[in-house]
Amino acid sequence: MRLYSLDEEQRVRDSAAVQEWVRSGLLDASQRPKLDADIRVDLRRTNVFLRAGLMLFSALIIAASVALVFVGFELKGEVATAVTTALAAAVCLGLAEYLVRRHRFYRFGVEETLAVGAAALLTVSGFEVATSAFGSIGPAPAIVSLAVGAAGGFALYLRFGFIYAALGSMGCLAAIPFALDWSSPAAERSLSAAALAIMCVLARVKRLRHGNEFPGDEYGVMQAAALGGVYLVLNVTLTGTVWLAGEVGRVSGGAFYWFTFVMTWLLPAVGLGLSLRGKDRPLLAVSIVMSLATLLTNKSYLGWPRHPWDPMLLGVLLMGLALIVRRWLLSGPGGERNGFTPLRVLSKDRAAVAMLGMASAAFKPAAPAPSAPPPEFGGGRSGGGGASGSF
Repeated sequence: MRLYSLDEEQRVRDSAAVQEWVRSGLLDASQRPKLDADIRVDLRRTNVFLRAGLMLFSALIIAASVALVFVGFELKGEVATAVTTALAAAVCLGLAEYLVRRHRFYRFGVEETLAVGAAALLTVSGFEVATSAFGSIGPAPAIVSLAVGAAGGFALYLRFGFIYAALGSMGCLAAIPFALDWSSPAAERSLSAAALAIMCVLARVKRLRHGNEFPGDEYGVMQAAALGGVYLVLNVTLTGTVWLAGEVGRVSGGAFYWFTFVMTWLLPAVGLGLSLRGKDRPLLAVSIVMSLATLLTNKSYLGWPRHPWDPMLLGVLLMGLALIVRRWLLSGPGGERNGFTPLRVLSKDRAAVAMLGMASAAFKPAAPAPSAPPPEFGGGRSGGGGASGSF
């Protein structure tokens, strides 16, 4: 069903790996031509900057074209909007298929935006159809649009291999319970977490079957994202602080609240154990982020007072832990233990650390507002030192 064959997908990944190994000094540059000849693929690709620019311009063209149809024909109403966006989605999807089949575009930006635009337009069409059928009041329009978005994202992944479309599909499915407008936030979160947990298990089964090779690498990303989604849904203090500020009070206390507290500690531990045993880098990264989030929200869960020095203590703890792990790994034979090393082997890792350093240097917290100057004496006369004046 996918437009790109398994051999093409594998060759693309092999080509990227060879390029990275040469850049990192793991392969001699003289070896690259022979390897490139063996893994050459007839696909048109571009660099990340041009790809982003093409995506932006393509999105603007799609939006302007659809808006022109609405303005030119003076279309109004739910039915007209639903029909127009559905036809526009079909046109976008047809153009994306043509560019891939005829011109062999692969992550070129244009075909991606057309395909994603088709899914977005179809989602709008579903929303308008539900609004026309059930009215704007009630959960039906939101549920229908999320379901259409989930189906569209999954279809894009199956057809074009867009991993971000699969992640968007997972997000839409996880958001459906919150659109049901139930009176129990615990039930909404439980159903959303259960759906994400099922997706995590399914992705892990596929990941174990295929390993690190394609398509196992894609299933590994889905597995990590689904586990992170479970954690995000169950950490009621984190999501309450970020975007559901009014809901955290309704969830606080009770058996479900303390269940989520236990899960905020259990999920990172399970993720770290599985990722270290299987050398699963996406899962390891997500598990580390979950662990940090647990440390940051622990006091809020327990109702303990927060102090200005808490971030400093956490930073000292993390630096000490990093030094201990680094020294332990370097003390092993060859500076590694069980395949793990603190040394940055690939150049992309060095680039990521450099970008993180630049971002941290560029970030400057807002300076406190200057305090008002103390009142001064005024209105004094010469020789009187202000004694005859008013303060």
